[in-house]
Amino acid sequence: MKELKKQWKANEFANCYLFYGTETYLVKHYEHTLRNAILPSGMEDMNFDELEGNRATAAAIRDAAETLPFLSDKRLVIVRNSTFFRKNGRKDEGERLLEWMLDIPKTTCLVFIEEKAEKTGKLYKAIARVGQVVEFKPLTEKEVIAWLQKTATAGGVQLSSAAAVSLLRMTDNSMENLQREMDKLIAYKGGSGAITVQDLQAVCSVSLEARVFDLIRAVGEKNTEKAVSLYNNLLAMKESPFMVLSLVIRQFRMIYGAMLLSQAGADNAEIAKKLEVRDFAVREYLQHGKRFSKKDVKQALVDCLQTDLDIKNGRMAEDLAVELLLIQYSSR
Repeated sequence: MKELKKQWKANEFANCYLFYGTETYLVKHYEHTLRNAILPSGMEDMNFDELEGNRATAAAIRDAAETLPFLSDKRLVIVRNSTFFRKNGRKDEGERLLEWMLDIPKTTCLVFIEEKAEKTGKLYKAIARVGQVVEFKPLTEKEVIAWLQKTATAGGVQLSSAAAVSLLRMTDNSMENLQREMDKLIAYKGGSGAITVQDLQAVCSVSLEARVFDLIRAVGEKNTEKAVSLYNNLLAMKESPFMVLSLVIRQFRMIYGAMLLSQAGADNAEIAKKLEVRDFAVREYLQHGKRFSKKDVKQALVDCLQTDLDIKNGRMAEDLAVELLLIQYSSR
């Protein structure tokens, strides 16, 4: 990805790009950077076309791409969410572009932006040959911390690695949300000083998942009073007991998965990759694993699913059912 920016800064552009992946912040960032690099200021609308969803037909894409730029070297055409690259998408429509892809006008930069893309698809392979394919994956914990610290420095403040990990533990980890939280913290600090854990607690929005993480910790510590108090706080915040139960189930699944992978010899980095979570979460799951036996976690999953069934079948009120489950496991 860094290589892309170097190329664009040197005014080197491929005729066609495919941007895809789950990290939407990075997709938007690179799209914005490309638009600024290609489109002259004040002439953006004259040299830009965007086609989305079913509007993005092969014919419409060709028409837009073959239009000459006006008072500019390049025309930018963005095709968004076409589903040309999905197994159950409009692959046939996309494949109508295959022969034409070899003759994309040099005055046009065509960019496909998709959430998912199959690497075995014909159009995917064609773009890889004639242009560039870039997958935007979630950053590793180390990369996110480096990005957060760079963002802090740009805002005139300092963020230690420990404080960055605390921020990741507290909030939704999407980069868009982390950027919002950093903007709040920088404003709160007045653009100077070091961000502390107290600042995080004063300013940042704590995610539901983080609250459930604390709830499971209280259960593992056999602190029934704290577990029930945390649960009641969630209810007071109008959180759905059913949603809380869903996250409790997920946490137990992750603890169980981390335990099994660790016992199989996987290190924390491997576990994080396989479970698709941050490194700090793996450390937490393994710590929870010391408080529960493998048998207990497995039984907890069974009991969670039974609670889920009891709620759905109307045998128990959802708020009471979840509370009884928490009491059961925190008092063992």
